Parts: sequence; C-alpha cells; structure tokens
Amino acid sequence: MSHHRLRAGRAPGLSAALLLTVAFAVGCGPAENKETAKAASTPAARSAAPTPASAIPNGVEKLNPAEILSRARKATASAKSLRMRGQVEEEGEKYALDFRYAGKAKATGSFGMGAQNIQITRIGKDLYFKGDDAFWKSIGGKPAVQLLSGKHLRTTVKNREFKEIALFTDRSALLTEAVKELDGWKKGTTGTVGGIPTVALVASTGDKIHVATRGEPYVLRLDGGAGNQVDFLAYDQPVDVRRPPAKTVVDADALN
Repeated sequence: MSHHRLRAGRAPGLSAALLLTVAFAVGCGPAENKETAKAASTPAARSAAPTPASAIPNGVEKLNPAEILSRARKATASAKSLRMRGQVEEEGEKYALDFRYAGKAKATGSFGMGAQNIQITRIGKDLYFKGDDAFWKSIGGKPAVQLLSGKHLRTTVKNREFKEIALFTDRSALLTEAVKELDGWKKGTTGTVGGIPTVALVASTGDKIHVATRGEPYVLRLDGGAGNQVDFLAYDQPVDVRRPPAKTVVDADALN
C-alpha cells in the first residue's frame, strides 16, 4: 500500500492509503507527551472494562455480518467519547496514532512518523497542528523550525491542504477508511478484548473487526494481521479538549 511523503514547502497532508494503513495499526500507541495528556484528561491507560449496564448481552452475534457491521459502526460513531490507539510499520517506516474523541467535533492526539511527531487538536471547525522540530524541518527546513518550533499552526477543516490529515480528528471517517475497501465479511469466532466478550467479523482478506457482544455493540479492535491492529478504548469516559494558548498560535492563512 503506497503513500506519498510530506514535501518541503507544502502543508502537511497524508494519502488516503496511509489513513487506511494506519486504521489497521498496532495497538501499543505512541508515548503520551505532556501537552497531549493535559489536553485530553481521559484515564485511558485502562481498557473499557464492563460496567453493570454494559454487561447485558446485545445479541449481535446472532445477526448476519452486514447487520453486525452496520450496528457496530453506528454505535461507535454515536459514543460520547472514546480513544483510538495504534501503530504500523510499512516499508521499514513506523507510523503511530493516539487520539481521543469527544462528541462529533472535538478531538486531540498525536500522529508519529518514525522520529517525527505532530499533535493535532480539533474544536468545531478549527484545527491546530503542533509538530516537533524534526517534523517542521522535514516540511520546510530550518526556516520552518524557526517559525513554528513550539507553536500551533491553526487552520480549519475546510482547508483542502489539510483535508487528509484532518481526517484523524474524525473517528467515523477513520473507521470508514478502514473498512471501505474490504468485503466478503463472514462471522468468525467469539472471544474477548479487554475483558469484554466479542464476536469477530472476518473479511475476505483476513482482516478482522472485533465487536462487543455485551452493552453497546462497539468496535473494540481492528486486526489487520501480522501484528497490525488498532484498539478502541475508554468508551464514554470524559475527554477534555482545549484550545492551545493564543500566544502559541500561528494562523496558517498568514503564511500564504
């Protein structure tokens, strides 16, 4: 699966192919940095263990694969909050994501590419990007580092230059990217993810989606095989997404 590299002189963007690759990613996400931890105070280090309400069987394992997938996508998109965490290694390069989502239009987290890291926060239509120095150097060399080191670049979800990377802040879009090219779904075996009973859906490619069979039929894990997976954690646990301090914000439009 191919993807293009970020190039100096253009705003950061990622191919849809990379989004799909990342969606089926390894479950031990990137180390949490202090800023991301402050912006999203979810106690997500622990998995979403069943509560008494979520211990009630939902019966999805009795449905056909298409119905299970439909209900799982709807439930996952409707959750008040959740965390998605994973990583993948492709062609010798490692990619990692760790995002928390609050409602439909608030998200915060980080996306890592080898030694480079970028933090992304969304509040409504506003997007804030904060890359480390290695990231900005790869984008625009030393001038970019001098201008943006320690800063948050602000734009909006309508900015086409940032459209693809902004998808990381949309959990429904990420899940759609993960499954849109897969077909031939069949019911697999039952099991558990994080202590929660599940049923697996298996695509013709061998990719799997593990769906909770108790409580809401949430997606709990995407498994692409060969160690590639992404975990869906901390459903409905509070997430506090905050705008960065105004003094650290640089408007992307002002750079054009």
